[in-house]
Amino acid sequence: MSGKINLLVLLGAPGSGKGTVAQHLAERYDICYFSTGNLLRNEVKEKTDLGRKVEAILEAGNLVGDDVMNEMVKTNIEKVAASGKVILLDGYPRTKNQAEVLDKVAAADSIRVIELDVDADEVVARISKRRVCAKCGATYGPMDKAEVCSCGGELIKRTDDEESVVRNRLNTYKEKTLPVSAYYSDRIIKICGKGTPEEVARKVNDCLRGLGIEKRR
Repeated sequence: MSGKINLLVLLGAPGSGKGTVAQHLAERYDICYFSTGNLLRNEVKEKTDLGRKVEAILEAGNLVGDDVMNEMVKTNIEKVAASGKVILLDGYPRTKNQAEVLDKVAAADSIRVIELDVDADEVVARISKRRVCAKCGATYGPMDKAEVCSCGGELIKRTDDEESVVRNRLNTYKEKTLPVSAYYSDRIIKICGKGTPEEVARKVNDCLRGLGIEKRR
């Protein structure tokens, strides 16, 4: 694998730590970070036309259709592409079709994928205990003792983090998203997501260093 990396994709089951890793990278690297989950939930919160379409889908733990996701991601990538910054995607692509579309939006050889591997039972335990900021969307895991977010926002438990919904999301992930991992077989780097956030962050830092992506100076 060679050439300049313009886009990073974070793959991993719900609760594998993608949000925590993405926050770590956004704070320390000169990147543009897009969480498609946060983008969609903001649409719901703002009661937009898109938000009304996807609200029930999100609450049930199902995936939003490819057409909606492809257009939303394409629009956001085009907004920042001219900046020259590395773009980080969390939550997309989740289907092979989405991955094929992304290869057309961004040059395929400029895309690399980081996949976090975590046991399913640990995923359920993590998600059932995590909280998110109602204001900025930051994720707080079971080891975080904060009562409020650093931005001042309230920490809440999302309705789609209930165990029954999480199990459904994991089944959906296995069915729809694992083929994405196979699609990226020549561009994927797998990292064990087990351990403390600090331990996982060190593994990710090593990975990015190997890709020629350095921390913000």
